[in-house]
Amino acid sequence: MSRRRQQRWILLSSFFAFGIMFGIWQVLLEDLRLALGLATGPLGIGLTLGSLCSFPLMVYSGRVIGRWGARSVAFWSSVLLGGCFLVLPFVPKFAVLLMLLVVFFAASAIFDVGINAAAIEYERIWETRFLPQLHGSFSGAAAVGALAAGALLSAGVPFRGIYWIVTIVYAGLAFALLRADFPVAEIQTHEGGARLNLFTCRPLLAVALLTCAAYFLEGAVETWAVIYLRSSVALPAFFAAGAGAVFYAAMLAGRLTTTLVVTRLGRLRVVQIAGAFSLAGLALALVTALPALIVAGFLLCGLALAAVAPITFSLAGDIVPGRAGDASAVLTTIGYAGFLIGPSILGAFAEVTSLRLALLAAGLAGAFISLQATRIREPVASVSECT
Repeated sequence: MSRRRQQRWILLSSFFAFGIMFGIWQVLLEDLRLALGLATGPLGIGLTLGSLCSFPLMVYSGRVIGRWGARSVAFWSSVLLGGCFLVLPFVPKFAVLLMLLVVFFAASAIFDVGINAAAIEYERIWETRFLPQLHGSFSGAAAVGALAAGALLSAGVPFRGIYWIVTIVYAGLAFALLRADFPVAEIQTHEGGARLNLFTCRPLLAVALLTCAAYFLEGAVETWAVIYLRSSVALPAFFAAGAGAVFYAAMLAGRLTTTLVVTRLGRLRVVQIAGAFSLAGLALALVTALPALIVAGFLLCGLALAAVAPITFSLAGDIVPGRAGDASAVLTTIGYAGFLIGPSILGAFAEVTSLRLALLAAGLAGAFISLQATRIREPVASVSECT
């Protein structure tokens, strides 16, 4: 197998494993919440605290990748993620869950930074656009994971046992990473480690805010949509999981076609359109209790939102060429702020109003994406805009 093909397959496998994990996590979160007797507010706080503790690692992950390489980072974080899902079925109470969430979010954040940094370098090395397909692999795998979890629940399989599927997937990935040829994710070495100055680079921050809004909206659907459908709309577990899988499948389809659409319209124009349609799709899914319209709404939302994250990472690579690890760390850190803010805000808002209204409010992130994209200019890939 050629070096390019090997790198391509190990990147696809990494994003696929990441998607399987989040697809299963999304569906089983309601079962975990009920098993521990948690309301939406405490669960949101727990998810937020777990994300918050991962921020220092994300900030300095560019330095870690530059020193140890993306393959080592991906390997060890995949081992941690597999371990988290191995012990998750035995969590007896909320306090233990909090400690596990810290490890889970830290490992997932580092894994996310590592594979995106490697993907940015793959695009640079081989002069091709590959991020949309990789993010599409994540979305497709998440749909598979969600459907599998929903089917197993409907068949009477205890939810705790389903978590071990993730452990098996990550064990296989870790074994593959030991022998894989991963793209070099950093080609320049900078004193001072992760180069925190990039967090003050305005062009990069503008793109990072797009990532944050996209992650906020995507995380809102991933975390709360299935809970909303199962608790507020009282849909069966399999249908609720299926609606979540439709969202992921739509994101897969959207990301597989992103490159073609970007070629015709340009990256920033696509982001503007995506923000508006993601808001419209989520609103359609939430203003009705009709299953067909719910599915149509999640389908539209997923199709629209699919393009944003791969485009922003691609833009970041062009803003600071040759610094993929640092650029990925900045976007992932600020992007994960969406996951950090989202669970607590939506959980608290749902406590005083309803989960439906909380999700509708989250849809306003789509409007922000459209507006923010109009303020950004297309970067020149060969010229760094930050020092």
